[in-house]
Amino acid sequence: MYIHLSSWRVVNVSSMMSHLSLKKCSPELQEKFRSDTITEEELVKLMEKFVEDAKKGIHKDQGWPENAYGLSKIGLTVLSRIQARELKETRKGEGIILNACCPGWVRTDMAGPNAPKSPDQGAETPTYLALLPPDSDSPYGELVSEKKIVTW
Repeated sequence: MYIHLSSWRVVNVSSMMSHLSLKKCSPELQEKFRSDTITEEELVKLMEKFVEDAKKGIHKDQGWPENAYGLSKIGLTVLSRIQARELKETRKGEGIILNACCPGWVRTDMAGPNAPKSPDQGAETPTYLALLPPDSDSPYGELVSEKKIVTW
């Protein structure tokens, strides 16, 4: 196998739970998480605020979703978008593409034996993203599921 060294791929394994949990956030939080200018520092502060609010038992009243797993995946998806944006600004022309993806509901210890996808099937989208051709420019900085871009 030949790997073109100027075609780097970064694939963060997130989940569609990020997308579903985002919809359960307050409109204000949705706007922050969807912002094209959010910084890593702002994201960290938001995630820390969730933890504080959850410890106090007020997270639902503050507009957060109930599912901590989904919120953690929101964080990973948003971090992926931030890092992709920064790479585009600071490493332009180096062929680095960064995306987040959802492998689907895969039979694992966490998902259990009733999940419909085998581990091999769950690897299809991450592998697709990892092997994007050298001249690719899309998807870039996206959440991808079933090899399709999910509107964030």
